[in-house]
Order: sequence, then C-alpha cells, then structure tokens
Amino acid sequence: FALFALGSCIAAPRTEFMGANGKMVYAISCQTLDECAIHARELCPSGHDVVPAASGAGDTTARGGIGGTPTTKLLIECKEP
Repeated sequence: FALFALGSCIAAPRTEFMGANGKMVYAISCQTLDECAIHARELCPSGHDVVPAASGAGDTTARGGIGGTPTTKLLIECKEP
C-alpha cells in the first residue's frame, strides 16, 4: 500500500490548493523550466504569477522520481482574464 501511495504522488504533474490571498495556486512538477512554462500557459491562458514557496524560492529543483530523474516544481497563480 505504501508503495502505491508513493507512486501516485510521484506521478501527479500538478497539485492545486488555496493560497493565503484566497486565490487558487497550482504546484506544477515537470522536467525543465520550459516544460513548466508550457503547463503554466495551458492552465492560465491570461497569464500567471510565480508564487514564492515557503522557503522564499519561486521554484525548486530536486532529485526525485524513479531512477533519480530531476524534477522541477513551480508554484503559480493565474491572472484574471
């Protein structure tokens, strides 16, 4: 069961949650910043702002996934149309 739960977390390309200002924030996981930008444009056709993470970084790169594949995580908030 634990392996299944871990695998489902790794496979999720994005997570959404309510930000401190009451707007929806999307956490996008991708292989490169260019790939993150593509996902951000798909989610937010009117543009987006990068939301600083709790650590103060707008994006973080960490080793994760199967085989140590690098993963980039980016937090964004869509702009109003």
